[in-house]
Amino acid sequence: MKRTTKKTIWAGITLVIILVLWLKWDNWFYNPAEPHFQASINPSRILLTCSGNLSDSRDITWEGDTLTKQGILQLAGKSFQSDTTGFTSKPNIIRTSGGASAFFRIRIENLRSDQTYSYRVANDNRWSEWSDFKIANKADSTFSFIFLGDVQDSINGIAGNLLQEASLSRPNASFVLYVGDMIERPHDAYWGEWFRSGGTLFRTIPVIATPGNHEYYKGIIQKLDPRWTSHLTLPQNGPPNFLGRSCYWDFKQTRFISIDSNGIQSIPSALEQRNWLKSVLEQTHQKWIVVFMHHPLYSTSRGRDYFYLRTLFKSLFDQYHVDLVLAGHDHSYGRAIHIPTTEQNHKQGPVYIVSHASPKLYDINFSDKMDKLASNTAMFQLFDVYNDSIQFGAYTSQGDNFDRFTIHKDHLGNNIITQYAPPNESKFLMPTGNFIRKSSKSEIEKYRLEMRAWEKSKE
Repeated sequence: MKRTTKKTIWAGITLVIILVLWLKWDNWFYNPAEPHFQASINPSRILLTCSGNLSDSRDITWEGDTLTKQGILQLAGKSFQSDTTGFTSKPNIIRTSGGASAFFRIRIENLRSDQTYSYRVANDNRWSEWSDFKIANKADSTFSFIFLGDVQDSINGIAGNLLQEASLSRPNASFVLYVGDMIERPHDAYWGEWFRSGGTLFRTIPVIATPGNHEYYKGIIQKLDPRWTSHLTLPQNGPPNFLGRSCYWDFKQTRFISIDSNGIQSIPSALEQRNWLKSVLEQTHQKWIVVFMHHPLYSTSRGRDYFYLRTLFKSLFDQYHVDLVLAGHDHSYGRAIHIPTTEQNHKQGPVYIVSHASPKLYDINFSDKMDKLASNTAMFQLFDVYNDSIQFGAYTSQGDNFDRFTIHKDHLGNNIITQYAPPNESKFLMPTGNFIRKSSKSEIEKYRLEMRAWEKSKE
């Protein structure tokens, strides 16, 4: 009898495992075949990034075909004795199932404060047009940056419009910050779409980023698309197994820290990033600390909960007084400023922001931790950083201000947050069309009851 019971239990467990694998196979393991592509013989996908000090260095990366023997950069600026200075780069060949490309990277250091530089690049003797970038004035402590969540657009999509709107609002932004899922999947065509969405802006304003799950190949052990680290050359100051993914930059009075949350695939990988983060925070002396990662600690989407991230990182965020935690992944908007801290002195904890810039829309979870929520709309975010305050605004694709607040830091290092957000509007909380199509009347009614209860609690 006991043997029969054990066999039945194991048969049931096996059946459940098979069912789960069958239902989740595409999500967890299936990588669609990459269509064949031919890299351009001319310099393409030119990108301004930074693997060093944001205050006085830049990296320029670009792509070409595998027959290119050498990449060349010409740089012009007042700090050079001659009209132009030349740099060269050997090709780094990346081969995928769809084809092969050569990637080039040149790092320029010791750039002068408050100076504008012009540059162009070449694949052998085939030159790009000239582009300009400016190095910020070191004497000025203020700066602005643009924050975008998941882009994850279709080919010839519209997500790039948000970046252009953001750039028009902050033409002197110091950089654009992405929190992963810039592409739909690791295919050349989707990389091309991301660069198309950036237009010429990517050549003039540096991009800093952290990878998302859509930059990874699916599998039992997920692997990052090598094109991500070839395009985005980031600081090599992270933990050994996450170089160029988990890292940090210092800019003026702010430290920006990237955590590769999708790279957390085991207990050792989780502890490696946590221990590294703790050491970085212990050595941080900047006035402001901004952490960004793909997955949020507090989800805004229904059916999701990243408790393991809270277990790993929240106590560190509270202990070392992180000011902002930026994330994506959930394809909805959420902002929280009243989450209790784990510290006994109950100082104001970080402001948590989740956002996206994608045409893909997920339904929201009416969490009482969120002070603002939005579904059915993509957003861009603008930050203006001053000596004693950070001003924030979130805007819809129509340019309407959806959320706004200011963090003021007093002389004791305490944060005081003032909200200027417009009132919550029901139109931003409605279920998506996909939810209505797949849900029963009772499920839709339950959603609306949750929505009304959340609205009432935030009045």
